[in-house]
Amino acid sequence: MAGAQAELHLAGAQAELHLAGAQAELHLAGAEANVAAGLVAWGIPASFIGRLGDDAYGALITSELTARGVDISAVEIDPELPTGHYSKVAAPDTNGEPRSVSQYSRTGSAASAMSPEFLDAPAVVAVLAHASVVHCSGITPALSPTCRAMMRRLLTDRPGIDGPVCFDVNWREQLWPDGDTAEVIALANLADVVLVGADEALRVMGTDDPIALRRILPDPATLVIKDGADQALAVDRSGEEFVVPALRVDVVEPVGAGDAFAAGFLSGVVLDEDPESCLRRGHIGAAVTLTVAADSAPPPPDELIEHLLICTDGEWAATSVSEAGFTVCGSRR
Repeated sequence: MAGAQAELHLAGAQAELHLAGAQAELHLAGAEANVAAGLVAWGIPASFIGRLGDDAYGALITSELTARGVDISAVEIDPELPTGHYSKVAAPDTNGEPRSVSQYSRTGSAASAMSPEFLDAPAVVAVLAHASVVHCSGITPALSPTCRAMMRRLLTDRPGIDGPVCFDVNWREQLWPDGDTAEVIALANLADVVLVGADEALRVMGTDDPIALRRILPDPATLVIKDGADQALAVDRSGEEFVVPALRVDVVEPVGAGDAFAAGFLSGVVLDEDPESCLRRGHIGAAVTLTVAADSAPPPPDELIEHLLICTDGEWAATSVSEAGFTVCGSRR
């Protein structure tokens, strides 16, 4: 992995207050921040671009990103507006499956003040010039009209960007009170790589069928559809599909798994690996995050990753993951 250029993540960092019974824990969160930290854990240098408040939440995020090895030279601190944050309550659903309910506090945040001109800041320009992949999501345009305008400029004009741009749909109903999905669909179609969960594809585009989704999003080079605990598939412009089943996981808490999948998948993109390897990396990243209560977890050791990337389909299908680690062919690793 040495020598891979930096990957850029635009905007979404926030603090997460995780509530479980009478206990509360504060974590780094936010889709793009999670992916940036995840990429570094995969051995890919990563930078984060965004705005934070001059407050305790902002200090937590900058210190956590720095501690995890993420470059924050393009993070702007707002002396007046606060850092966005949200609370997450974990509780089982009616079927006893792990489930989390989130409540956002992002209106009027420092990040919501971003505008198209933010992309011209010298520090932002410098990071964009060295990024091999730019990753962003549908959360950022939901923060404000100026953020939407910035995202349209980023994806349309590609200021200083030479590599591909990845867009994770990340539809959050709480952040789009009018429920209009047209803006997110239009932005996604401007990207080179699009990530979307099958469940959110139904909510945003009315279908989870790969062929139908390709008609709705004809322009991206690659469309990745994450179908929860079943599989993930990548579809190129010609309609060719690459399918990799998900690993079997004893789930502790589901939030953050999509970002971990994105980090794993994009680590393969940066390293110019084939679609199946990128998808396997995504599943590995998601699996380890599903076994912790926080929004992220480090990938397994390099030796195990290398084995999982080249093992047979049968070995892959027989692999399971829990808090105790990976079980491959009956052996705990």
